Amino acid sequence: MGTILGASYYQLKYCLRNKLRQATGDPDFLYRHYVGKPFYDTDALNTYTAELIKSGRPFMMGRFGAVELFNMRVAEFHMENKKEKACEQLFTCAGFFPNDTSLLPRFNDIMKDACRQTDILGLWQNACEDYYIRRYCNDLSATCRLISLEPWRSKNPWSAALAGKKVLVIHPFEESIQDQYKHFDKLFPGTDILPEFELKTLKAVQTAGSAVDPRFSTWFDALDYMCGECEKIDFDIALLGCGAYGYPLAAHIKKMGKQAIHLGGCLQILFGLKGRRWDEEEPDIVAMYNDYWHYPMASEVPKGSGDVEGGTYWKKE
Repeated sequence: MGTILGASYYQLKYCLRNKLRQATGDPDFLYRHYVGKPFYDTDALNTYTAELIKSGRPFMMGRFGAVELFNMRVAEFHMENKKEKACEQLFTCAGFFPNDTSLLPRFNDIMKDACRQTDILGLWQNACEDYYIRRYCNDLSATCRLISLEPWRSKNPWSAALAGKKVLVIHPFEESIQDQYKHFDKLFPGTDILPEFELKTLKAVQTAGSAVDPRFSTWFDALDYMCGECEKIDFDIALLGCGAYGYPLAAHIKKMGKQAIHLGGCLQILFGLKGRRWDEEEPDIVAMYNDYWHYPMASEVPKGSGDVEGGTYWKKE
């Protein structure tokens, strides 16, 4: 059904879901009956994930980025009239480069391959999300609401199971994360949200906004580089928050026989790093702030950061 007609079908389903959500008054009703896969509430999902971490078996937990999914469906359903808009968003907000619509089919293929590695998926219920799940997420064992991936939402945070592990964090805020983890016990006092573990970091390639990394000609080259760097590091589990790189990089890590959790933008919260998004939109996160929470370092603010959802990951200027 890779045609514009197929896209219209899934867009209609998306609109109907929104109507049903309002009619039922049950926020989880549609999630439970969405894609024919097991659905877990927040506490159950966190317990399940913790068990997987403790098992040591390879697995991948993640989510589709909204911008990434938009580009995937534009490529999959040949939506020619939306290609330029989609690619511009992927270029600015998620770090894809160059801004060339002819590269979108290749990007879509890489994301579809990553779908095949996914064991746990946080759901948006965005248009065509169900298409990709049913068609490509063949090994999916659990689904949940997107926010259920965030361990601080649960009374039994999956992150507690990181204790004693070799944890690789892949994120552009490498220096801030290293600095924040020195005070790991003070970021979420009285909880086991951030336990003691052996922290290892890999600075993610930063190409969001108008940032340029002259080492690479394309996003695909940068992704290959990070895959290679991961193979050089001794770790048990990786936590990822690195734009459009995150989902396929997590899939590569699972193929390495490791564990990978792709949280995306909210990963910085686990390390007590504030950002405009949470300052303005999530009072429950702001309520966790204390004197040990900080904004990412000035050196980690890329050129054109204000174009990335209004500077969502940094301090408001």
